[in-house]
Amino acid sequence: MATPRRIFRIYSQLGANAGEIASFLSAKGEAVPGTVGLLLARDTAKLLSRWVEEMHELCGVLDGTHADPYIMEATQCFYWAALFTTARGISWDELRFEDNRRLAATCGVQTVEELRSAVKRLAGLAPEAVKPEKLFLMWNVADRIYRMRTPVDKQWSLEQLMEADLQEMLKRPYLEPILAAVTD
Repeated sequence: MATPRRIFRIYSQLGANAGEIASFLSAKGEAVPGTVGLLLARDTAKLLSRWVEEMHELCGVLDGTHADPYIMEATQCFYWAALFTTARGISWDELRFEDNRRLAATCGVQTVEELRSAVKRLAGLAPEAVKPEKLFLMWNVADRIYRMRTPVDKQWSLEQLMEADLQEMLKRPYLEPILAAVTD
């Protein structure tokens, strides 16, 4: 089953093993995947910048100014937040994802415009000053807005969002050992 915890832990494990994976693939004459390179570089400024870009696109999906599907932008935002957090060395438990999921309803960010402003404020901080859990809080705010605006029978569930990401991971042979090890 694909849960936010499992997807995050896969990225975290990938970050922990990025050097080994890069060396192994290079020795075989294969290209180092972009995600592995990003995790090796640990360029938190770039990772934060990409999260900000994707969050702006996700806001556009929510207000109808961006044409991509919600599932695509939501999984991209989760991906960039997970890479940023992994590069910062923060664990799943430290993120308090479920607490932030509940906090999304009461954090004072209720509209797409307020969400854009909150993301802009985070973008203005130095990467080391950004608390990784704030990226996931904003992701959860976006998801809450999506669920409030979208009829239930047309919504992607949280599990379906994570499953979409997992299905993409299954296409990458270098992830097989991690996927087998991280089952929950």
